[in-house]
Amino acid sequence: MPTHREPTRRRALVLALVLACGLPALTHPVSAAPRAAAERLAATDWDTLSWGDDTYGQKTVPEAALKGASAVSAGDFHSLAVQDGAVVAWGSNLYQQTDVPASLSSGVTAVSGGYLHSLALRNEGVVAWGSDRYDSTVVPPAAKSDVSAIAAGQFFSLALRNGAVIGWGDDRYNQTDVPEAAHSGITAIAAGAYHALALTDEGKVIAWGDNRNKQTDIPTAVKNGTVTAIAARKDLSVAVVGGRVYAWGAKVANQSVPSLAQSKVTAVAAGYGHIVALLDSGRAIEWKANSTALNTVPATANTKVQAVTAGAYHSLALRGDPPPDTH
Repeated sequence: MPTHREPTRRRALVLALVLACGLPALTHPVSAAPRAAAERLAATDWDTLSWGDDTYGQKTVPEAALKGASAVSAGDFHSLAVQDGAVVAWGSNLYQQTDVPASLSSGVTAVSGGYLHSLALRNEGVVAWGSDRYDSTVVPPAAKSDVSAIAAGQFFSLALRNGAVIGWGDDRYNQTDVPEAAHSGITAIAAGAYHALALTDEGKVIAWGDNRNKQTDIPTAVKNGTVTAIAARKDLSVAVVGGRVYAWGAKVANQSVPSLAQSKVTAVAAGYGHIVALLDSGRAIEWKANSTALNTVPATANTKVQAVTAGAYHSLALRGDPPPDTH
């Protein structure tokens, strides 16, 4: 396991981003059609499930978030949840990424955990805390209103505002230099360590930033298909096309996926070396990015799962009955 430390400048130069809404499907964010905030807040009877590494307590869900969370997000080594409009945080606090600001006791609809910082969406404005390296927590004025999705990367942040992607923080690999194609018509965003993904309203993926491990080289099948969900973490990118998972980046170029992930997938999440998928039956499955063998998930994750999210080595899910249809 990598050490839980910020890389030095020298290492960073040598090595030279999930919405997320917290729901549904943390397609890091949500799939192309996120549920309305009112629907998310109405889902107050869901159970929070967790599995994987617990070195920093990131898997140990506090009592306040065990039941009734409306959104969850797994940071690399910490976790976030929204409970009755308030943020609950646990796990590593090396840079105060789990010291929730007092302003986040109400009005929150989404959270996103990064490497050493956290994001929340409150009254359609972004609030950031934790490590301010590269100004990753310095929220620009444009991201303080009308925001619908958020995604935290390693030392940078993304927000989705009126269909346009806004980026700030670390730009050493141009990960916050948002391409023109992502300035309108975007429905979902995802942040890896040093790269970013966006999903257009036409089901196309846009990728930019670090490409040393081909994490922004979109596979032909993804380019030619209609994408319904995206996810990113570290140097890994994931998309769902026709219910099938595709992954690219470090160690997973042109990989095969488990048979269960080749159809009926509605949402995905990516960790450092694992992928979590949500099936339309409400079952969550997980596998290593370079293997087709399924990992063990809690038995309770076999039904009624509403959202999935992945950290570096741990995963979270929300389980329960879907919210009532308000349309």
